[in-house]
Amino acid sequence: MLRLFRMAPVPRTARRLRTPRTTGAVGIALALLVSAPAAGAFAAPAPAPPPSAKSPFALTNPRIVAHFDFKAGQTPENLALEPDGSADLTLALARQVVRVDRHGGKHVLATLPFVANPQTPLVGAAVVSGIVRTKDGSLYVAYNTGTAETGIYRIAPDGEVTKFVDLPADGFANGIALDEHLGLLYVADSVLGAVRRVSLGKEPEVTTWATGAALEPSTFVGANGIKVRDRAVWVSNSDRGTLLRIPVEKDGSAGPIRTQATGLTGIDDFAFAGHGTTVLAALNTEASELALVRPNGTHTIVLTGADGLSGPTAVAIRHHKVYVTSGAFLTGIDPNLLIADAAQPKAENGKESKESKESKESKESKQGKEGKDDHGKSEDHGKTGDNAKTGDNAKDEDHGRRKDQAKDEDHGRHDDQAKDEDHGRHDDQAKDEDHGRDEDHGRRDDQATDENHRQDEDHGRRDDQAKDEDQAKDEDQAADENSSQDEDQAADEGSAQDEDQAADEDSAQDEDDGSRSRAGS
Repeated sequence: MLRLFRMAPVPRTARRLRTPRTTGAVGIALALLVSAPAAGAFAAPAPAPPPSAKSPFALTNPRIVAHFDFKAGQTPENLALEPDGSADLTLALARQVVRVDRHGGKHVLATLPFVANPQTPLVGAAVVSGIVRTKDGSLYVAYNTGTAETGIYRIAPDGEVTKFVDLPADGFANGIALDEHLGLLYVADSVLGAVRRVSLGKEPEVTTWATGAALEPSTFVGANGIKVRDRAVWVSNSDRGTLLRIPVEKDGSAGPIRTQATGLTGIDDFAFAGHGTTVLAALNTEASELALVRPNGTHTIVLTGADGLSGPTAVAIRHHKVYVTSGAFLTGIDPNLLIADAAQPKAENGKESKESKESKESKESKQGKEGKDDHGKSEDHGKTGDNAKTGDNAKDEDHGRRKDQAKDEDHGRHDDQAKDEDHGRHDDQAKDEDHGRDEDHGRRDDQATDENHRQDEDHGRRDDQAKDEDQAKDEDQAADENSSQDEDQAADEGSAQDEDQAADEDSAQDEDDGSRSRAGS
């Protein structure tokens, strides 16, 4: 949210009144900048977080993809991402929603209605703040005017702007979180210190879902950024520098508020890095920092003003790219949209961390799904009441729980790491053994194939030899038969010739005898 509004503390009743009007939105911003002391000067000091180790998470190649005109009120406040990687930004003081494509091109999607006499708490000017996108391409934005026009507005895919639901005019609707699975919006109120729940439907209902001291401002801006994760609603408190977790009970009501992290001076909006509970949080101070907040409450700075941040206000993550909006509310210099690449976390032994593996598996199983956090029934069971613990005893208990939680998480991580390493060794050994068995089996198969091939060749040769021998026998038998036939024929012919010759000789003798008989007569 707008850290430019960080001013000297004022009574709670006074914070609900309209501040004096100046000429134009930029005049308001500059006047507040001049009158505002250093960020955090009047904030209640937050307890220091536990010492943080060096982060395995790294952001590389930070680059500014779009610059905006501060004098024209183009102050990026929040963002929602499109499936193609474009970003839809709210420009707080310009009352606009603009789309920035992957190449840095800008296109105004909508301008919220003009209000002639805004009476917005804290600023006195009409301000557009939080934004979310539903799967059908609709955008829902929070618009604060201090009048009856205050509420949640819907921007249809065709650009039509309509008021979706009214919100209290004396509050300041800041961040918006979406639970699309249950059809709910959660809205953080920075002035009244509350979380409201809005049902998404033809007849939306608004209920005050959670309240308490932990959500209230200590000087100026209380509940700010808000997200839904793991059956809980997470909220940042800018004044107190805290990150809070509010569990969603089975009946949909709010459970007791727990402090997840402290010492986050100037925390604005935030986003979950992966599918666990590690968070990237915008720290909207003059130092302009982006912090990585671990599940145990420790944090590490991963981007600064030297990388291009200029009063960061919100964070969003998609496909290993981190988007950060900077409103430049504290400096008036270079409001922008920055993108950085997120490196995969690595464990100390060089292997991919368990959280990274779980993130990959979860992404593979949720291709194409957006924002489905199943955390309760869809019935409206909003309830009011102070769920925050107060007093020294509550602080001591929270501090002890954080210590125990940190020890348990560290112990769990060591156990998980050892299990992963053992499992990896067993898997590698099993793979080697299976590979060896496969190779032996392959060699035996090849050897059997060769032997069968040789046997087939020998069998073939024997068949050919047998055929040749049979053919030779047939030829010899035929030759013998032919020879016998020739001999018989020759014998027959010889016998016939002998008989013919004998007959001739007998005939000649008869003729001689006849001649002699005739001569004697």
